[in-house]
Amino acid sequence: MATDPLDLDDSFCAVVDRVRNEVTMAGEDKAPAAGEYVSPFGPEERDAIMRLLRDGTYHRAAARVGEEDPELSDQ
Repeated sequence: MATDPLDLDDSFCAVVDRVRNEVTMAGEDKAPAAGEYVSPFGPEERDAIMRLLRDGTYHRAAARVGEEDPELSDQ
């Protein structure tokens, strides 16, 4: 998705920097480990998805959606 750049006020940026520094100094800037990812798909579903990726079906479908609705595209 394309985004427009933001112009942030200098005083706001200073506050954000100060809070980031305080969080870092307190050791609270690390997110907890998410744990091991377990796919909800079984072997047959994973194989089917990989076939769609390898043969280009997924990429063609995504391109078509982007052409039909440019707001969904990064172009």
